[in-house]
Amino acid sequence: MKIEKEISSWARALYLALEENPGKAKEIFGSLRKSLGKKESLVPSIIKKFKRIYFKEKRAELFLSHDLGEKEKGEIKEKIKKIVKGVEKVDDVLDESLLAGFRLKTKDVLVKASLKDVLTKLKNKIYGHN
Repeated sequence: MKIEKEISSWARALYLALEENPGKAKEIFGSLRKSLGKKESLVPSIIKKFKRIYFKEKRAELFLSHDLGEKEKGEIKEKIKKIVKGVEKVDDVLDESLLAGFRLKTKDVLVKASLKDVLTKLKNKIYGHN
Protein backbone atom coordinates (compact mmCIF):
# COMPACT_ATOMS: atom_id res chain seq x y z
CA MET A 1 0.00 0.00 0.00
CA LYS A 2 1.34 3.43 -0.89
CA ILE A 3 2.19 5.64 2.05
CA GLU A 4 -0.47 8.31 1.27
CA LYS A 5 -3.20 5.68 1.04
CA GLU A 6 -2.02 4.14 4.28
CA ILE A 7 -2.05 7.53 6.02
CA SER A 8 -5.55 8.22 4.68
CA SER A 9 -6.80 4.81 5.83
CA TRP A 10 -5.41 5.28 9.34
CA ALA A 11 -6.78 8.85 9.52
CA ARG A 12 -10.26 7.71 8.44
CA ALA A 13 -10.18 4.87 10.98
CA LEU A 14 -9.09 7.34 13.67
CA TYR A 15 -11.92 9.71 12.74
CA LEU A 16 -14.53 6.94 12.87
CA ALA A 17 -13.21 5.56 16.17
CA LEU A 18 -13.29 9.00 17.81
CA GLU A 19 -16.77 9.70 16.45
CA GLU A 20 -18.04 6.46 18.00
CA ASN A 21 -16.16 6.86 21.30
CA PRO A 22 -15.23 10.51 21.92
CA GLY A 23 -14.53 9.83 25.60
CA LYS A 24 -11.91 7.22 24.81
CA ALA A 25 -9.47 9.41 22.87
CA LYS A 26 -6.49 8.45 25.02
CA GLU A 27 -7.09 4.72 24.52
CA ILE A 28 -7.72 5.17 20.80
CA PHE A 29 -4.45 7.07 20.30
CA GLY A 30 -2.63 4.42 22.35
CA SER A 31 -4.07 1.69 20.14
CA LEU A 32 -3.09 3.65 17.03
CA ARG A 33 0.53 3.94 18.17
CA LYS A 34 0.61 0.27 19.12
CA SER A 35 -0.92 -0.80 15.79
CA LEU A 36 1.54 1.29 13.80
CA GLY A 37 4.53 -0.30 15.53
CA LYS A 38 7.67 0.65 13.60
CA LYS A 39 5.64 3.07 11.48
CA GLU A 40 4.93 5.30 14.50
CA SER A 41 6.64 8.15 12.66
CA LEU A 42 3.45 8.39 10.53
CA VAL A 43 1.43 9.69 13.52
CA PRO A 44 1.88 13.43 12.72
CA SER A 45 0.81 12.86 9.11
CA ILE A 46 -2.15 10.76 10.22
CA ILE A 47 -3.26 13.48 12.64
CA LYS A 48 -2.91 16.14 9.95
CA LYS A 49 -5.06 14.08 7.56
CA PHE A 50 -7.51 13.35 10.41
CA LYS A 51 -7.98 17.11 10.92
CA ARG A 52 -8.77 17.58 7.22
CA ILE A 53 -11.35 14.78 7.37
CA TYR A 54 -12.84 16.17 10.56
CA PHE A 55 -13.28 19.68 9.16
CA LYS A 56 -14.73 18.38 5.90
CA GLU A 57 -17.26 16.24 7.76
CA LYS A 58 -18.26 18.92 10.27
CA ARG A 59 -18.39 21.96 8.00
CA ALA A 60 -21.18 23.49 5.91
CA GLU A 61 -21.13 26.36 3.45
CA LEU A 62 -23.98 28.85 3.32
CA PHE A 63 -24.12 30.76 0.03
CA LEU A 64 -26.09 33.98 0.43
CA SER A 65 -27.58 36.16 -2.31
CA HIS A 66 -26.80 39.32 -0.36
CA ASP A 67 -24.83 40.27 2.70
CA LEU A 68 -26.63 40.04 6.03
CA GLY A 69 -25.73 41.54 9.36
CA GLU A 70 -23.58 39.51 11.73
CA LYS A 71 -26.54 38.96 14.08
CA GLU A 72 -28.74 37.51 11.31
CA LYS A 73 -25.92 35.32 9.98
CA GLY A 74 -25.21 34.09 13.51
CA GLU A 75 -28.86 33.15 14.07
CA ILE A 76 -29.05 31.32 10.73
CA LYS A 77 -25.81 29.44 11.44
CA GLU A 78 -27.07 28.33 14.86
CA LYS A 79 -30.31 27.06 13.31
CA ILE A 80 -28.36 25.14 10.67
CA LYS A 81 -26.21 23.50 13.37
CA LYS A 82 -29.37 22.42 15.21
CA ILE A 83 -31.13 21.10 12.10
CA VAL A 84 -28.28 19.48 10.16
CA LYS A 85 -26.83 16.60 12.15
CA GLY A 86 -23.07 16.70 12.65
CA VAL A 87 -22.42 20.23 11.39
CA GLU A 88 -20.31 22.23 13.84
CA LYS A 89 -19.06 25.09 11.64
CA VAL A 90 -20.90 27.07 8.98
CA ASP A 91 -18.96 29.31 6.60
CA ASP A 92 -20.94 32.01 4.83
CA VAL A 93 -20.10 33.01 1.26
CA LEU A 94 -21.59 35.89 -0.71
CA ASP A 95 -22.71 34.56 -4.12
CA GLU A 96 -23.84 37.45 -6.28
CA SER A 97 -25.05 35.07 -8.99
CA LEU A 98 -27.98 34.18 -6.70
CA LEU A 99 -30.87 36.58 -7.22
CA ALA A 100 -32.43 35.99 -3.79
CA GLY A 101 -32.37 33.24 -1.19
CA PHE A 102 -29.52 30.87 -0.37
CA ARG A 103 -27.81 27.54 -0.98
CA LEU A 104 -26.55 25.30 1.80
CA LYS A 105 -23.86 22.74 1.04
CA THR A 106 -22.64 20.00 3.38
CA LYS A 107 -20.64 16.86 2.64
CA ASP A 108 -23.89 15.01 1.86
CA VAL A 109 -26.51 17.60 0.97
CA LEU A 110 -27.01 20.59 -1.30
CA VAL A 111 -30.11 22.65 -0.50
CA LYS A 112 -31.04 24.99 -3.34
CA ALA A 113 -33.38 27.66 -2.00
CA SER A 114 -32.67 30.57 -4.28
CA LEU A 115 -34.73 32.46 -6.80
CA LYS A 116 -32.17 31.56 -9.46
CA ASP A 117 -32.76 27.83 -8.84
CA VAL A 118 -36.54 28.25 -8.95
CA LEU A 119 -36.37 30.20 -12.22
CA THR A 120 -33.98 27.65 -13.77
CA LYS A 121 -36.30 24.79 -12.79
CA LEU A 122 -39.28 26.66 -14.25
CA LYS A 123 -37.42 27.40 -17.50
CA ASN A 124 -36.46 23.73 -17.83
CA LYS A 125 -40.08 22.65 -17.33
CA ILE A 126 -41.35 25.11 -19.92
CA TYR A 127 -38.74 24.26 -22.52
CA GLY A 128 -38.51 20.55 -21.72
CA HIS A 129 -34.88 20.54 -20.53
CA ASN A 130 -33.76 18.37 -17.67
